[in-house]
Amino acid sequence: MKTAPPSDRSHLIACLVAIAIMAFVVTLGVRYCDQTERRYVHALAPDLSEVKLQGVVLQKKAFTQPDLLVLYGSSELAKAMPNNASQFFQDYPTGFRVFPVGQPGTTCLAVLQKVAAVGPDIRGKKVAFSMSPGWFFTAVFDPKWYEGNFSHLQALDLAFSGDLSSGLKRDIARRMLAYPKTLDNQWLLEFTLRRLAGAGPVDRALYALIWPMGRLENLVGRIQDHFEATLHVLDEEAKLQEPEHHGVRALKWNSLVQRAAQFAVNKTALRDKRLEVARKKQKYASAHLTTASQTQNLVKTVDHAEEWTDLELLLRVFRELGARPLLLSMPVEDIRLQVYGVSPEVRTDYLRRLDETAARYNVALLDFREHEKDPAFLVDFLDHLSPQGWLYYNKALDDFYHERED
Repeated sequence: MKTAPPSDRSHLIACLVAIAIMAFVVTLGVRYCDQTERRYVHALAPDLSEVKLQGVVLQKKAFTQPDLLVLYGSSELAKAMPNNASQFFQDYPTGFRVFPVGQPGTTCLAVLQKVAAVGPDIRGKKVAFSMSPGWFFTAVFDPKWYEGNFSHLQALDLAFSGDLSSGLKRDIARRMLAYPKTLDNQWLLEFTLRRLAGAGPVDRALYALIWPMGRLENLVGRIQDHFEATLHVLDEEAKLQEPEHHGVRALKWNSLVQRAAQFAVNKTALRDKRLEVARKKQKYASAHLTTASQTQNLVKTVDHAEEWTDLELLLRVFRELGARPLLLSMPVEDIRLQVYGVSPEVRTDYLRRLDETAARYNVALLDFREHEKDPAFLVDFLDHLSPQGWLYYNKALDDFYHERED
């Protein structure tokens, strides 16, 4: 039997040695990144950089820390406002700090991909989700917001997740395919989502064939995510200082709320909201629109909003991963109904549907309906919390973390 020439074997051996060295270096690099992330994850709590929002490793690290409470949400998390959760819990006043994850337009479909990418690390962990009623007051939310929040890494992690049922991944894939712009030049992700959405015998066979490639792509993406997170830490290291811990203390919530009411932003916002109501009333009158017709149209919109589908998908992800979620919905204030020119029937319909959805999945829900007559809970009609509104949210988060019953 002829054997391969020695020179051919030497090339093979050299190649194997190079691969082994590269694997060793990458392993050491990932270990260094892991240690860096653990060291700085608390300091990164207020950070809303792309590497935190679009990546996975920092969110996973946050869920492993018993003194961090992850809060998913949208633009209210990014809007600079006194008493926001990131600022209020900065020095661990009651023993924990809030770790916000969100930016404008981070709706349920985007959040569920982040949660699915975190995977088993969320099992048994508390997690809060801030919802904007405005998402449900439009039949189809503007696609640009989903596209702007889309993460290829998180989406691919979901597509090849071994922790979610095939039925759930099928339903999510069908919703994700409704946004084709996010799949441009992403042949593997698009192919996989179509196989998941099809769910036929051929689709299942092709999905099984593509599975190893997808898992390899996930591995490469996760390694890259580690290095990007560490580079971000090194770039921001001088700013990433843990605040001084002043010790656990009792908070006088009523006194804090009274003080927050004196913030100038509250008074300015209330004035602007009342002016907007006056302008809208003139507009409705000139257009001969009645409250009854406006109400009927908006109730139909709320009933058929696609966001209900995405909310249910998110709650199914929470359930299958074993998370312990709290839903926070901002109140639909009376003054907001006035600016829409509708009756309280719209609010009643929204709250009824929200209650039913939360009850169906046995999820804790706070909708702050007792503040419907308080025009200062929000600073505008775009679901942005005021300094007062944030204090009510903060108390809810504090009670949730410490498992207090109202």
